[in-house]
Amino acid sequence: MKSNICAIQSRMGSERLPKKSLLKLGNERIIERCYKSANYKNIFDKVVIATSIEESDDELCNFLESRKIPFFRGELNNVLSRFINIAKKYEAKNIVRLTGDNPLIDPTIIENVFDLHVSQNFDYTSNIIKRNFPRGNDVECITSNTLFELENFDLDNDDKEHVTLYIRKNLGNYKVGTYKGNYKLSFPQARLTVDYSEDFDLVNEIYTKLNLSDNANDVMKIDKFLSRNQDLLKINKHIEQKKVQESEW
Repeated sequence: MKSNICAIQSRMGSERLPKKSLLKLGNERIIERCYKSANYKNIFDKVVIATSIEESDDELCNFLESRKIPFFRGELNNVLSRFINIAKKYEAKNIVRLTGDNPLIDPTIIENVFDLHVSQNFDYTSNIIKRNFPRGNDVECITSNTLFELENFDLDNDDKEHVTLYIRKNLGNYKVGTYKGNYKLSFPQARLTVDYSEDFDLVNEIYTKLNLSDNANDVMKIDKFLSRNQDLLKINKHIEQKKVQESEW
């Protein structure tokens, strides 16, 4: 029977914020928080960390092993091949792609994107084509058949590094689902991903003040907290989102 897999891509070699996957939020690491959020709704047959075979990622893999968190190692820059090989290894029907720099991702958003994808038999479903959520809640779901088809195309390095980039450049060739949700957020433009130290400072402040070590991430509660503490948004307001070509995941 085909399975539904969630793969969280992560590596240690960030130039902007080295080893950010293992930065601590309370008593847990960023990558642990991402893993727990992906598992929270129990909708996947397997959640696995997709990292590289580089020596620099040995520390990450040793940590994951110590926590009994499944991981898969593949090519550093051809992240697409990591996902394809994970899909083959676990005989996946669908694979959800998350990134390991989003420790505040809301499990309900993950579930809703996945449910939309499965219920409508989409090839590709996400909440990133038309953004309605703070950056840091990115979810993509792809059928394995759609992933496997990419092996037949002449892809450039960006396509291989960014996994779904070719699909997003050619949406007309696919049956595409877009999840917008019914959320009325005051700060959908908030930056809740972790690329820089300022990002981590903001995320850590939210995590600590909302006592998230004992609670699931909730985008509405975070939004209300930011409404009451708008000065916190200044911490990383000056940071511009990296271009696709500059991604480190």
